[in-house]
Amino acid sequence: MEETVVDLVDDSTTAERAIDVLLRACQRRLTTAEKLRQTADQRKKMKRRRLLHDVLAEVHDGVLSILERNYRRDVEIAHGLPRGVRNQAEGVAGRRRYRDVRYRKFGVVVELDGEAAHPAHDQDRDDIRDNELVEIEGTRSLRYGWKPVVGRACATAAQVARVLKQGGWQGNPRPCGPECALGQLRRSA
Repeated sequence: MEETVVDLVDDSTTAERAIDVLLRACQRRLTTAEKLRQTADQRKKMKRRRLLHDVLAEVHDGVLSILERNYRRDVEIAHGLPRGVRNQAEGVAGRRRYRDVRYRKFGVVVELDGEAAHPAHDQDRDDIRDNELVEIEGTRSLRYGWKPVVGRACATAAQVARVLKQGGWQGNPRPCGPECALGQLRRSA
């Protein structure tokens, strides 16, 4: 399995395709980041070695999809939000749940709804899961898809920061650049 995945990464025509191959293999638990890293490190030549190592480091931190990767990079890191815990198993065997991003200390969960893991016809299941968070734990749940994460990352970061602050976060988000909505909000305040 690992040889095949590494071959597919090395033969990918785009970085995006290589990233997708790595994340899908790990998301489906066909292999692990460590096994893929070891396999790649045994090769003398590899076109996308640095990319492979970067993505596998993110997988080690719990990133399992391109949407989760974009959220981590463009919302969380770019705006100085605290690092959430990603995709850790919760609950007992047979009823395991995986939260995309959990900010346990602040009582916040972020669910990232890519079409593969959260098809539209499963919306009821997602709603029940979110409602259980509120009912059982008192945890606030935010839900984002592609447009808020990729197209409106700055506004999404601002909203996540406000909810984290409600949970006790003492930090301040930072603008990711001169055109960032966070910076524009601060200038107008």
